[in-house]
Amino acid sequence: MKIFLKLCFWVFIFFMTLHVSGLILSDRKKAKRGDTFIENTATSTDAEISKDDSPETTESTEATENAEIISDSESVITTDTVESTNNEDTDETTESIQTTEIKETTEEPLTTEEKKTTEAVTEVINQSVGQTQSVTKTNEYEKYIFVGDSRYVQMKSCAEDDDTFIAENGVGYKFLSSHMDEIVSMSDENTKIVIGLGVNDVLSGTKKYKELLLDLRGRTNAQIYYMLINPVDDELCANNGYSVTNEVIDNFNINIQNDLWGSGIKIIDVNSYLKIIGYSSRDGLHYSADTTQNIYIYIKEQLLQY
Repeated sequence: MKIFLKLCFWVFIFFMTLHVSGLILSDRKKAKRGDTFIENTATSTDAEISKDDSPETTESTEATENAEIISDSESVITTDTVESTNNEDTDETTESIQTTEIKETTEEPLTTEEKKTTEAVTEVINQSVGQTQSVTKTNEYEKYIFVGDSRYVQMKSCAEDDDTFIAENGVGYKFLSSHMDEIVSMSDENTKIVIGLGVNDVLSGTKKYKELLLDLRGRTNAQIYYMLINPVDDELCANNGYSVTNEVIDNFNINIQNDLWGSGIKIIDVNSYLKIIGYSSRDGLHYSADTTQNIYIYIKEQLLQY
């Protein structure tokens, strides 16, 4: 009996030892797993800190933001600088334009031929785009005197009120000669005189006209202009009994220009102008209202030019 009890005691002790050993091993395993979890958590946390909150990363982020701010500031400064430069360039350009304009006003006047060409080209452009002409106030001198034949009689209807016309139908150099005293008495240094005669005695030559014009030039301080004889419609002239032709007119115009060269009497070449822009005539010799107005406007433009 005693032996049996001892055996049971030792068996109990053995199982208790096994149980206690199992508990110890289990606690150790749990402890190990807990350490691993803590270590992993700590490692993950450290990694996040290293990635997001580390001083170096923060400084780098701040530096990047500062760089962007500086870049934006530099961009604004650069833009302001460019605008300032553009303003300076604009000012310089404006000054350059003003300087150019000043230089242009101090240059020598264009020659008569250059002015006639410029005026003719400008008028052709205006005609081509359908611009309408109108008579505007152009009197800069105290008086403008127009001396002519039937063509000037027509022109008077579209002229300015304070223009003076001495004109009759069918007249020539004799008419000019008979009105010399009147023209001289009406003129002074503030007067411009335009002579538009010649078509009615074109076959008589230029000598008598030269003598009368030079005489007038010596008797007045007014500026004297001679308007070359304007073209005709050869066919209509022949049909209406007029013997004048464009060939005869062109020869007369060439000769009178040579006669008056260097005399101080200025030439207005409406003839060439009309051949460029065109003209219309009711009988070959006398012009339509539109052509007459074009002639008057061109004469006034030339008087303002020189």
